[in-house]
Amino acid sequence: MSDDVLMFDPITARIALYTEPTLAGDPFDPNSARNAPLNSPAANLPSLYYHSDYDPMEVAVGPTDVLITHTAIPAGSGAPDAATINSQLVYGGYTQDRSLLAHGLPYVPDFLVVVGTQTLHPGYPVQYNALDGRARCVTAYATATEIRIYETGIQTSSVLAAVNVTYTVIVLKRPPAPVGSVLFEFDPVTGITTMARGKFSSNRRYLQIVAGGSPFGFPLGRTIDLANGTFRSVQPDGTIRDVVPAAFKLSFGFGGPNFGPAGNYNGSFTGDPQIQVQAP
Repeated sequence: MSDDVLMFDPITARIALYTEPTLAGDPFDPNSARNAPLNSPAANLPSLYYHSDYDPMEVAVGPTDVLITHTAIPAGSGAPDAATINSQLVYGGYTQDRSLLAHGLPYVPDFLVVVGTQTLHPGYPVQYNALDGRARCVTAYATATEIRIYETGIQTSSVLAAVNVTYTVIVLKRPPAPVGSVLFEFDPVTGITTMARGKFSSNRRYLQIVAGGSPFGFPLGRTIDLANGTFRSVQPDGTIRDVVPAAFKLSFGFGGPNFGPAGNYNGSFTGDPQIQVQAP
């Protein structure tokens, strides 16, 4: 039966916690088959819990809730010869750019943003009307000083009401540079464990994988699919958001409306896997 192993290699200065992928080989040899995750981590990712080569994703800020009041999106005006059953769709006619928080780090950091119980992906529809396709889509991004959101509207002939949205933000810190030569140390006075020449310390906060325990998720593939001229958004829990309704059709020609085929999403995308994490 395979065991969970904490192993280090003084030659490569690597340290890792993993489940042995096989029982073959010398358990005390860092380069044996059973210890392959230590010096061949990329080929043994499913076995790893921690590896000193990889960013442990230390939390620098958050989780922090930020309430944003999004103003109403005005009705749009499309091309005069285009119409739909009930309205027109106008893309890119409304945009806003605003700050969520100042992160206080001396570089552009990695981060996660959650809306409600769902991780915010680029172009996420935080508000939409399923009857005519008007929507508010947001994308979070980082600068050297702030975590910000860029907002764009899909406009119809009707106003999209103002809405208050709470965004929960986690900002991640880059791992520190290794110091000294100690690969593993436990201080019985402080109770602090350090590993990988100070790159990991048990008194810091790191993201932790918790199945079903947190809305923060890392997608392992796509979160949006395009088909028939529009998009489908799939949330981390598998919930599907089709912004453009099935009733949306374009009319063309003269002598009255001659409607074409439905303009809603007609693909089959149901999302890709994701890993749920939480910040302690």
